[in-house]
Amino acid sequence: MARSCVIFDFDGVIADTEAQHLIAYNEALLRLAGKLGMTLRIDPTSYYQRYIAFGNREGFACILRDAGVQASESLLQELCQLKDHIIDSELSQISAPLAGVKDALALLTGWNVPLAICSGARRVEILRILEAFQLQDHFRAIVAIEDVRRGKPDPEGYRRAFDTLQLQCDGELDPARSLVIEDTAGGAAAAHDAGLRVLGVATSSPLEKVKTWSDFALADLSRLQPQQLRIWLQL
Repeated sequence: MARSCVIFDFDGVIADTEAQHLIAYNEALLRLAGKLGMTLRIDPTSYYQRYIAFGNREGFACILRDAGVQASESLLQELCQLKDHIIDSELSQISAPLAGVKDALALLTGWNVPLAICSGARRVEILRILEAFQLQDHFRAIVAIEDVRRGKPDPEGYRRAFDTLQLQCDGELDPARSLVIEDTAGGAAAAHDAGLRVLGVATSSPLEKVKTWSDFALADLSRLQPQQLRIWLQL
């Protein structure tokens, strides 16, 4: 019997961490300005429109490429390590999940829908916040940035998350019945390339923009209607 699953992005879908990631990017760039040969700062518009979907390495590579900076692999690694250190302290400011997340997870878990996370964040970040929110028991699988060779918008992570759930569910999952919940166009592109439909949430972009790259769109998960979700998942 065909079944549905739901795969959640993390930053901007479960936790409102994007502002902290922007701070960490800029602080890392500032501290290594001497090695970069210039002072770089990402403004919020550029971050939310261009860099938000990337994991650290892809994000820094794109930022430096846009600025015309030739970056060695060792410099990229140093930037990533520094950002990881900064974000660890910034995450302590996150005290609650985004609106509607707890209710959506309770609903899906009650329906026995297999759930996973696919994120450009590190596993330690994800687990730390899930534990703080007491949400870790809802998810059967987590695909973090260290689990893939290429981060979003590459579809590798979403394919891995779906395949992991598929193995646990004895091959019963149908991608055409399943959903990815995303807040970025790059993440949605990765999900679509993995053969999955996307529910976009307007936590990082205006709702009208979200509608252009998602199959379904909501302002946030507090607007999610159980009956509509049943229809989307063909339950």
